[in-house]
Formats: sequence, structure tokens, C-alpha cells
Amino acid sequence: MTKKLMHLKMNTKHNFFYKIFQSLSILTLCCVSIFVISGCSKNDDMELNKGNNVLALSVDKPEVLLQEKDKNNDALKLSWTSGSNGGTNAGISYTLLIDRQGNNFATPFTQELGKGQTERKFSVVELNELLISTFGFQPSEEALMESKVVTTVLGHPELSETSNVISFKITGYKPVSTLLYLIGDATPNGWSADNATEMTPDADLPGVFSWQGKMNNGNFKMITSLGNFLPSYNKGGSETQIVYRTQDAEPDEQFKIEEAGIYIVTVDLLNLTINLKKTSLPTFDRLWIVGDATPNGWNIDAPNELSVDPSNLFLFSYNEILNAGEFKFPTTTGNWGTDFFMPLVNNQDLSETGLQLVSGGSPDFKWKIVNPGPYKIKLDLLETKIYIEPFVPYTEMWMVGDASPVGWNIDAPHPLTPTSGNPYEFTYTGPLAAGEFKFPVKTGDWGCDYFMPLINAQGVESTKMKFVKKGDPDYKWKIAEAGNYRIVMNQLYETISIEKM
Repeated sequence: MTKKLMHLKMNTKHNFFYKIFQSLSILTLCCVSIFVISGCSKNDDMELNKGNNVLALSVDKPEVLLQEKDKNNDALKLSWTSGSNGGTNAGISYTLLIDRQGNNFATPFTQELGKGQTERKFSVVELNELLISTFGFQPSEEALMESKVVTTVLGHPELSETSNVISFKITGYKPVSTLLYLIGDATPNGWSADNATEMTPDADLPGVFSWQGKMNNGNFKMITSLGNFLPSYNKGGSETQIVYRTQDAEPDEQFKIEEAGIYIVTVDLLNLTINLKKTSLPTFDRLWIVGDATPNGWNIDAPNELSVDPSNLFLFSYNEILNAGEFKFPTTTGNWGTDFFMPLVNNQDLSETGLQLVSGGSPDFKWKIVNPGPYKIKLDLLETKIYIEPFVPYTEMWMVGDASPVGWNIDAPHPLTPTSGNPYEFTYTGPLAAGEFKFPVKTGDWGCDYFMPLINAQGVESTKMKFVKKGDPDYKWKIAEAGNYRIVMNQLYETISIEKM
């Protein structure tokens, strides 16, 4: 091949790649330009020329009836056009004002919305709170309101303007209590308003509360705050109806438990209804654990006993440092021929929740611990399930509550002191105010896990506690008398000692 021919081919090849590079560069430049233009349009659309656009405000509904059952839904939407920036390309910022009709916006609710915002939605609960707390309307009172929007053209105050005024009507409601307690001689804590039994609010249904546990022969009703007998919810015209009572002069009708037992109580404050359902008592009120994995080994005459949750008599627990070995759960002591709770198969995997009651203990199935160490075991006899979890102790623990030195500051709760040589124990020594406290396992998050009392508002007599995931239900210890105290808590055995010094 001649040098001339080689040079020609190299030039042709060079030109080919140069054209590709040139095309790609132009394409990239176009893409970047499009991205910049579209990005600016998306993020800074108030910076463009708005000419002489009219600022106009509108409302999606001229009249709204608020209902608490819809509290998380949208109730009202105010919308407005962009308004004008006089062709300056300057940004436009918006301020929304709402006031009582006829007040000439003398004392309005005012909200700075910034740039790019051309609507404001209000939820049912937000709008109701605005009516009652900000403007002082009574629940169920028809509120005549009006609104306007004011613009600020950045760098050009002379171009700022005010929209038309629109009017609308809102009727609010009286929010039901977010707390509810059972009180009466039929309930676990009797007629003590300071120590009433707390019900659990439904996470999805406003005003709905439930509780399950043992009730005695006797009467009961519901109150909305500890320490106060009023207001209360009492028996209405039937066994399924409740009435709201605010004065001592009003009838104090109560619900009657004729037969002691385990009951599920469900209350709906919005519909003023109650459902009372009796369930079967647990077949067993005591259970034990036996096996070479346990501290007492195969001693059927003195096996280690499980603890029962007083707020759920179907739930038994056992927390212990287990050896490598086997175990099962006898229903009585001193008799190998008794009934046992056993796994569904021998040496069932610890992650499996299957549980069965075996008459006479035959066939003889057992769980097996391969890795010795601390474990927490729970038996749910109602669901017939078992949960066996290795326990990793927390290296830090805190106290939060108005009884504690830092109050209800979850971002900086008071730290407990770890006990040297015992990875499970923490202590607190110092002042406690009259009030409540609980133990979060992390800071900055009200939805974290906690150690709490077995029953809400337990005091210095409390000796046991329980681990509550996400802090629900929200139980707390209660200190009745301020002073210096020493608290010792053990996170493995879930025990607590509260001693006034």
C-alpha cells in the first residue's frame, strides 16, 4: 500500500470520528440546553414574564360541614392565578389571609406560602382547629369566613397586589377525647380515677378505643382523663349505647358485668356505641418450663415458672439465659404425665411460631437451643403461637416523662447509668417530680420501642415491666410524691425496683 493511499485512509477515518464527535457535542449541548430550560421552568416558573395576569382567588366549596370521622381528608381548597410581575421576570411570593367575615382582615390567620404556590388545601382536622382555636367559634356554630391572597413581587414592591375577596361557610365539630379509661369495681383498678384502666385507641378509626382483659362482677363506665370523674361516658338507652356526661346532676347510669371473665370492650365515641364481648378464660393460669436448657433442668417437681401479662391473661413470657439443650412447657408440676405445650415437630426451628397442647406429653416433642445465651420467649395461648428470640441487650437506656429531670424531651431524655459487669441492668438515682415516666431505647423518636409497666399508672410498688414495640399501648409509671429515688431496671428479666430514698 502506498504512503499516499495510507494517508488518505487515515484522513477519512479521522474525518469520520470527528463528525461523530461533532454530532455528539451538538446533541449534548441541545440536551443540556433543554434540561436547563425545562429545569428552570419546573423549579422557577415564577421567574418568567407574567405580563399583566390578573390575580384571582377561588374556593372549591362555598359551604363545608366538617365531621371528625373524616378528619384526615381534605376539607377545603383555595386556589389562585399567578398574578402579574409587570413583565419583570421577577419571582412572585404569595401570602394567604383568612378571617371572620366582616372583620376587614383586622386579625387574620396569615400564612406565607412562598414562590410557586397557587393553592392551599386544609384537612378536616386542621380547618376545625383553625375555627375553634384561632377564631373562637363554638363547635357546630356556622362560621362565615372570607379570604384573600396578597402577592410580593421580589425586588419590585410597587408591583405587589391583592386578590379579590371570597366568602365561604364552615361548620365545625367538638373533637372527641384522644384518651379513654375504664373505671369501676368491674375493672382491674376499681373506682380510682387516678389509676383507671387505659383503653387503646384505634390507629385508623378516630374515636374508637378497645381493651381486653379480666372484668369482675360489678359496674363500670369510661372517663377521659386520669384524676377526673367528669367528663364521662355512661350507659345510654340500651346495652350498646353510651352518652356523654359533663355534670354531676346528669344521670350516672353504668354498665353492669353480671359474670366475671375475660371481656373485649370496644367503644366508638363518634357513633356513641359500645360493644362488650365475653371471651373464654384461658385454660391455664400458670405455666412452667422444664429441660436441660433451663436453670432448673429436668426437675419436674420445681420447674421454672412463666410470667402472665395481667393486661392479657392469654400471654405468658419467660426471659432467661438458656443453656445448650432442650425444653418444653408442662401445665402442672410434679407429674411427667401431665399435658405439655410442645412444638409441632421435634427440634422445631426457633423462628417457627407453631405451638400445640399435647395430652399426656406424648409424642415427646421439644425445642432445642443450639446457641446458649439470653432469650425471650412468649406463648400466646389465644393465637396458639410461640415466639422465641435471642436477646441482644441495649447498651444505652433513657428515661422520659414529666417526673424525670428533663421532662417530655424525647430529643434529649435523661440517660440511665449502666451497671458495671451486668449488661442487662441500668440504674437511676436522683430527684423525681410528681408525674409519669417510661424508658425509651433510643432518642428523638416517639415511635421507638419502650420498657413500660404491665398496667398503666403503676407506682413505686411496681416490680415487673414489659418491652412494648413502638410504645403502643402507651403505659407509664406514675410518681405520686416528689423526692429522691433509686430505680433499678433489668432489661432481660424485665424487672424494676423503685425506691424512695
